[in-house]
Amino acid sequence: MRDGVDTLVLGCTHYPLLARVIARFVGVKVELVDSAKNCAVAVQQLLDRQSLRATAENSGSLEVALTDAPDNFCVSRAMPLQIEIAEVQLREVIHGAGNVA
Repeated sequence: MRDGVDTLVLGCTHYPLLARVIARFVGVKVELVDSAKNCAVAVQQLLDRQSLRATAENSGSLEVALTDAPDNFCVSRAMPLQIEIAEVQLREVIHGAGNVA
């Protein structure tokens, strides 16, 4: 990569979804650092230290609310993450009345 960059930090939790494309663009000489993975490990360690991590029997649930068509979300987000979404709630974005000074 130009300008002497040897390491690129993927600083948004969404960027790892694009890591392969980014890696092809920047080339093999640039190391990619996945901040989302590091963040997940740090959260897991914190939960373990505080004895707050859920057991496998109590894994929780996922609720999805969108302002866009569900098909767009399911294809571009849910499939790469390999998660199943049973129901999607559609929400309308309501803008505040008046200007804020």
